[in-house]
Amino acid sequence: MTLTKDIAAKFAIAIVAVAMVLSAFAPVAKAQTTEDLQTMINDLLAQVAALQSQAGQGATSAAGVCPYTWTRDLNTGATGADVKMLQMFLNADADTRVSAEGVGSAGMETEYYGPATAAAVSKLQVKYRADILSPANLVNPTGYFGPSSRAKANALCAAAPVVDDSTDDTTDDETTDEDTEDMELSGEASLDTMTLDSASDDELEEGAEDAEIATVTFEFTDGDAEISRLDIALVGTGDEVDPWDTFETVSLWVDGDKVAEMDATDEDDYLNEDDGSLRFTGLDIVAMEDEEVEIVVAATVQSSVDGTDDGEDWTVSVDALRFFDADGVATTEDGTVGPDDFADTVAFTIDEAGSEDELIAKTSSDDLDATTLQVEDDQKSDWYTVFVFDLDTDDSINDIELNSIKVNASTTMVSYNTLVDDAELVIDGVTIDDVTVAYGDSATTSAVLTFDVDGDVMIDAGDRVAAELRLRFKSLATTTEGATIQGSVSSLTTSIVDAQGADDLANGQLGGAATGDAHTLRTTGIITASGDNSAVVTTGDTAGDDYATFEVEVEVTAFEQDVRISTNVATSVAYTIVDGAGVVVGGTSTPVLTSTADENGGYFEINEGETETITLQVTFDATTAGAAARLVFGSITFDELGTLVTTDDTTQTLLPVTDYRSDVVTLVN
Repeated sequence: MTLTKDIAAKFAIAIVAVAMVLSAFAPVAKAQTTEDLQTMINDLLAQVAALQSQAGQGATSAAGVCPYTWTRDLNTGATGADVKMLQMFLNADADTRVSAEGVGSAGMETEYYGPATAAAVSKLQVKYRADILSPANLVNPTGYFGPSSRAKANALCAAAPVVDDSTDDTTDDETTDEDTEDMELSGEASLDTMTLDSASDDELEEGAEDAEIATVTFEFTDGDAEISRLDIALVGTGDEVDPWDTFETVSLWVDGDKVAEMDATDEDDYLNEDDGSLRFTGLDIVAMEDEEVEIVVAATVQSSVDGTDDGEDWTVSVDALRFFDADGVATTEDGTVGPDDFADTVAFTIDEAGSEDELIAKTSSDDLDATTLQVEDDQKSDWYTVFVFDLDTDDSINDIELNSIKVNASTTMVSYNTLVDDAELVIDGVTIDDVTVAYGDSATTSAVLTFDVDGDVMIDAGDRVAAELRLRFKSLATTTEGATIQGSVSSLTTSIVDAQGADDLANGQLGGAATGDAHTLRTTGIITASGDNSAVVTTGDTAGDDYATFEVEVEVTAFEQDVRISTNVATSVAYTIVDGAGVVVGGTSTPVLTSTADENGGYFEINEGETETITLQVTFDATTAGAAARLVFGSITFDELGTLVTTDDTTQTLLPVTDYRSDVVTLVN
């Protein structure tokens, strides 16, 4: 439009406006009340605004915004061109305007998402409650321009909307009659209950962010309420009593969304320096009649707080509450009347950063039961997992960085160095292969493996992760068939593990230990696994004739050879009868050995790759009445099928012992 046409258009609008105003004088005489006259004036102003927007002069028109698509969530503190577009969009509707005048009002939009923008978004959420709040099971608006609000705004702004500039000129920052109508309030609300409870964080650390320190629950009767103001007090009782030297921010949260936040570092922002009172205004939190609304108070703690070596004690309380009912009537509650819970406090402690951090070694449910590891007699083996333990950060507030850890590897028959070619430790999926081997005794059968993690593993606070010891074995000599390997981690101290949270972990923050099962190394032979176990007591007719029948099953798999096991118990198995403490119990034993394998010439035969069950049954009559007893199946002796030389027999110890024993029973008579 040229300058001449622009001036002409404005002049035409002015003429029309004057004409409309003059024509209004005639019906004025018919106006019977002041309310009638105000209604007529508002109608005229609305018509003038509509004519202005049609001529391109309506500053609040969303035609300059829509169509437009918002692509990110926005919250208090956000900046950018999309924030300004959002303000323009909100100002286009009198129900959702950011401000009636000044910064943020129509024509004076900014790129900063402040409290006024958040309040306007809250109005949008309430106006379109069914599309934004209800699907998310929310009662109160949040002021957060999140996915639901963004989707609704994008839908409304798919094309330029019809301009609606009708409004009253009330400028109350906290509420107006129109605001109350928009939020669909009803009744004359009064505060029924206010309760203050501890939140999830009663022990904070320096540097904690948005830690929940208290939960405030309100319930109103006789109508709905709009909470507009809340005074929160923070009081220190230790060495540090000035909240501005302790906290970075204090914030309020509703339904998981931050609805307000205040800078807590400026002493001048506190209402009362003696009790550390902060006033949150312009909240627009709706509480429906007889429905609880919960507000969580959270705090961000400064990174360096005086006196936190032994912990600093603080309390939080609610000093006052201001709310409006449906008629716009304001009420301030401070405990002088109504609920007396304003006197309640919630305590929390601020500790030195890292004081709650810890790392604990624990037995892992993923650890392997004792088994036979098949290795080679002429080359290195594959990699085998021989031990799994857990590293638990438990109640740590900070993530734990691991720098090094020592794991033990014990062998039998020969030294660790003779059996093992290489080692690695896999922690939470990260492989650590930088290892140094030392020995704990002169026989070199007790090796200490130090893994240099070098910060490559970070365990999240509160997580429990698995650490897996993997070994690759050298070729196995004939003379070392049946050697065993067993992994463990000693009780964690700074000499066993080097780790840090907010600071280096000390001995008091380390603990726990774990030990794995022993595994047998063989090039050929059998693999064993425990089966069913039982123990039954048979009571005789006369004193002293009770006896027990024990059974322990073993699953036997032959590999790289066919094997045979003698049916003669004295030749093929070893067992003991012991009490609960492992002490041998005197008595008479009658053993019987059975198997699912084929029997041939006094032997059970198991072909290569097949699995059969060997069952040892022992009938036992104790020498002493009242004896407690159990059967422990200790070992199986086998030979290669076709080899009849007894000196070639091989004995396999059944490990762990706890897997190959029956329950304890008592022989009363």
